Amino acid sequence: MRKLQGVLNFFAAVVLVYFVMPHAYAAADAPYYTYTSDSEGYTIKTQAAYTPGAQISVINGQRLEMPEHVFVDDQDYVYITDSALNKILILDGNFRFYKELASNKFSAIKSTFVTDQYIYVVDTSANKIMIFDKLSHTLVQEIGKPDSPIFAEGYEFAPTHVAVDVRGNIYVRSTGSVNGLIMLNRDGEFMTFFGANPLKVPLLDQLRSLFLTKVQEEKVQKVFSDVPSNLAIDKKGFIYTVTSSVETNPIKKFNVSGTNYFPDRMVGTFSMESVWIGNHNNVFAVSADGWIFEYDSYGNLLFLFGGKDFNSSRLGLLNRPVSMASNSADELIVVDQGTKIIQTYRSTEFADAVHQAMDAYQDGDYQKSKELWKYTLKYNSLFDKARIGLGDAYFRDGDAAAAMEEYRYAKYNPGVSEAFWEIRQSWLQNHLNIVFIVFLAVLLAHYVHKYLNRKYGYGPKISGAFRSVRTIKIVDDLLYVFTFLKQPLEGYYQIQYENRVSRVSSTVIYLLIVMLLIVHYEYASPLFVQKQGYVVYELASMVGLAVLWVLSNYLICSIADGEGKFRDVYNATAYSLSPVLVILPPLVLLSNGLTLEQSVFYHLPVQAMTIWVAFLMFFMIKDIHNYEVGETVSVIFRSVFTMLIIGLFLFVFYSIGSQLLGFVHDVFAEASKRW
Repeated sequence: MRKLQGVLNFFAAVVLVYFVMPHAYAAADAPYYTYTSDSEGYTIKTQAAYTPGAQISVINGQRLEMPEHVFVDDQDYVYITDSALNKILILDGNFRFYKELASNKFSAIKSTFVTDQYIYVVDTSANKIMIFDKLSHTLVQEIGKPDSPIFAEGYEFAPTHVAVDVRGNIYVRSTGSVNGLIMLNRDGEFMTFFGANPLKVPLLDQLRSLFLTKVQEEKVQKVFSDVPSNLAIDKKGFIYTVTSSVETNPIKKFNVSGTNYFPDRMVGTFSMESVWIGNHNNVFAVSADGWIFEYDSYGNLLFLFGGKDFNSSRLGLLNRPVSMASNSADELIVVDQGTKIIQTYRSTEFADAVHQAMDAYQDGDYQKSKELWKYTLKYNSLFDKARIGLGDAYFRDGDAAAAMEEYRYAKYNPGVSEAFWEIRQSWLQNHLNIVFIVFLAVLLAHYVHKYLNRKYGYGPKISGAFRSVRTIKIVDDLLYVFTFLKQPLEGYYQIQYENRVSRVSSTVIYLLIVMLLIVHYEYASPLFVQKQGYVVYELASMVGLAVLWVLSNYLICSIADGEGKFRDVYNATAYSLSPVLVILPPLVLLSNGLTLEQSVFYHLPVQAMTIWVAFLMFFMIKDIHNYEVGETVSVIFRSVFTMLIIGLFLFVFYSIGSQLLGFVHDVFAEASKRW
């Protein structure tokens, strides 16, 4: 009997715990991968940053029916809004039931925002914001539609989420508010619109508007900005919005003047539903597909994890998340409306080390930041964020050389540029006297040469020796490049009718161009040339395109009454590419002395070289084949089309040939086994 009584007491205790404490399930290994982004914006796998924690489905004996929103205040109290229960369930820092907020004023509550003194509750049915005292839960104020002309004229006030700054100003996310957030003062009076998304007009509509009258434009359906889905505010007063209908730059960080600080190409996705600011100026967001994003304070992706739960009930995967928050222990709390649970996640040692390193850097403790970033590299030596963070710490500590090494390892060009600028400035300050002496020496050598040449007359002897070298045919043909570039139209005439150059010299020019492209790839500054290891593939593609162009252009010109021979096209094309020989060598040297701020001095010569080559190629076709301008344009288009046809034929031939060779190989392999 005593044993039976003991068993009953045990089950009674279990039932009591079940109803009093939130219903939770123990954590397990993460059923998902964790990703991060490298310095070039590509997502790559990394160590797990967060592992699944508890799943809360019952609070104070009440099963969650329609959880809508979660908010965590400065004391780590968790406020869970349930629209079906029509109340706000409050948990303590250990996710145990603390109290609840209910009112007969509620009709369909959606979300909350909690300050030190007040609890702001948004009721979407009543289109009101209700303000309760945080301690007594007494209703202090109700804010409805603002008394402003714009709302009197029919602009809808349908609040769903709010954020409040330190001055008591209320930022309201309202359904259909294409002008952005609605900003109210503490008394609920309309101040302005804030943080609107930029207007995106489809290209077709832009072109169509050019041909419409004002009356027609008024009748055409207007294009509106995307409406933010949610908002958050940090301790410094920056306002963050997330827009579910935007894929690029879905999260924006606004200052008080409405300037967005986040990059235009931040990693994101459609259907991002909620945004939250963590303890380290980091930004969290969750998408309706179950993906959880964490960014640093500059909008760079730190971690991406999670995924869609297709009724498999795998711990950590989400079905239809709608809101998220985090507490001081870096635990994430996500409202999964699809499964009617609250899913928590715990940060790993790897994520903790990243956060602590970020904090140390922001606090100015660069030595500690360096140690922590090195510690994170033990987890993942390819973690670019750690390399960049370590480089930042070195740079702020005055070691620009070490910083540049870390930046280069991560291929973080802005950091490389900034560190190189510091190194260059330091070198110039320490060696300015040497630079000045070298300049004077060169100037002095010039005047000495002029004096000695007048006295001893060795200039004509040098010129004679140079002329004797030019008697060698290949040397003379190659040096003709400079004469050709001065008078290209005359040069085409001499190439076609006077056989001024040979196919040997043209072949040498082609080879020199290929060599220069390799040198440019290998030795130009990585700030301007990406070192991706595809140089052989790129060169093969360029050579293939060049061969296709020469062949296609010759074929088209042959049937279009062109006067040029294949030899003329081959030679003239080589000399038309000769600006590469003149511009690329000094450009490689110059690039290694430039920073990103002086990139115009790199890109301008490249653009000039491209335009120069295009100009020469156009007049090469025109003059070699004796065409008019219109005929030349037509031939160019037909040559490009022919290149596409030949390329398609080669691709099909390659595909069929590969399959045929594979079949033959399999036949011989099977025959050899049976033999």
